[in-house]
Amino acid sequence: MSKQSSAKAATTVIVLAGIALAVITLLFFLLFSVPAGDEGRPDWFLVGINVLELLAFLGATVLCFRNWQSSQIVSGRNVWLSMGLGMLSYSMGNVLFFLWGTVWALDPAVSLGDIFYLLSYIFIGLGMLQAVLPRRLNLELKQWALIVAISLIGIGLAYVLNYRLAPQVVQDAQVDAPPAIEETVPMPDAASPEGEAPAAEAPPELPPPPEPVEATEAESSAPALVLQLDNMLQPFEGIAALLYVIGDCILVALATTLLVAFWGGRFSQSWKLIAAAAFSLYIADMFFAYSVSAGIYEEGALWEVFWTFSAVLFGIGAAIEYEVSTRSRRGARRRRA
Repeated sequence: MSKQSSAKAATTVIVLAGIALAVITLLFFLLFSVPAGDEGRPDWFLVGINVLELLAFLGATVLCFRNWQSSQIVSGRNVWLSMGLGMLSYSMGNVLFFLWGTVWALDPAVSLGDIFYLLSYIFIGLGMLQAVLPRRLNLELKQWALIVAISLIGIGLAYVLNYRLAPQVVQDAQVDAPPAIEETVPMPDAASPEGEAPAAEAPPELPPPPEPVEATEAESSAPALVLQLDNMLQPFEGIAALLYVIGDCILVALATTLLVAFWGGRFSQSWKLIAAAAFSLYIADMFFAYSVSAGIYEEGALWEVFWTFSAVLFGIGAAIEYEVSTRSRRGARRRRA
C-alpha cells in the first residue's frame, strides 16, 4: 500500500471514529439525560458525558498538533498550533469543571476552569484569523453582506438570550412565587364586655434554630485553596459572562468568513467543518449562558451534546486538512519531476 493510500485510510478511520463518538454521545444523552424523579441526574451519567466530551477534545488536540508538526500543511503550521492550544485549553477547562462540579460539589460563579475556557476562545479565534488573513479576500458585495448579516444575527441572538429573555424569566419566577405568610396579632374585640380584649394564646415555644453551617464546607470535600480561589474570582462573574458572549460572537463572525473565503476551493471541506465546529460551540454556549442567567441550569441537559459535536468537527477538519495537504504536495512534486 502506498503512503498516499495509507494516509487516506488513516483519515477514513479518524472520520468514522469521530462520527461514532458523536453518535454514542447523542444516544447517551437521549437515553439517560432525563432525571428520574426529584433525585436529579445520577453521578455516573455526569461522569459519562464528561468523559465522552473530554475524549473528543483530546482527540482534536492531538490531530491539531499533528498538523502543526507537519511541514506540508498548506494553511500554515501556526494556524494549527493556535487551534491545538485552543483544544488543549478547552480540555483543561473540562477537567477543572468536572472536579469543581462533580467531584467537589461546588457551583461557583467563576472557577479556574472558566479561565481556561476563555483562553480557548482566544487561541481558536487566533487560529481562524490566521487562516483567513493570508488569503486575498476578493469578495463580492453580497458575500460581505452575508458575513455582516450572519454576524449581526449572532450578536443579536446573544444579546436577547443573555440580557432580555433570561432576566425576564427570573422576574416572572419571582412574581409567581407564593407570598410570605404574615403573622396576625389579635385586636381587641369592641363587642366584648368592658371593652377588654380576649386573652391571646401564647405562641408555642419553638426550638432554637440550628447553628448556620456553610454549604461549601458541609457538602464539599474541596481543598481550602480551591474555596479561597472561588471567593477571589466571584467578583468577576459579570466580566466573565460578558467575555463569553464576546468570544462567541467573534467566533461566529470568523466562522462565517471562513465559509465564504474557502467555499469551493481545494481545501474547502476541512474549513467548512471548522466553521461548523465554531457554530456548534456557539449553540451550546448560548444555551448555557441563557440557562445560567435564568437560574435554570442543570448539568446534563440535551443541548450539551453540541460541545462534543464541536470537538468532533474540529478533529475531523484537522484530519482532512492533513490528508489533503499531504496529497497535494506529493502531486506537486510529481508534476515538477
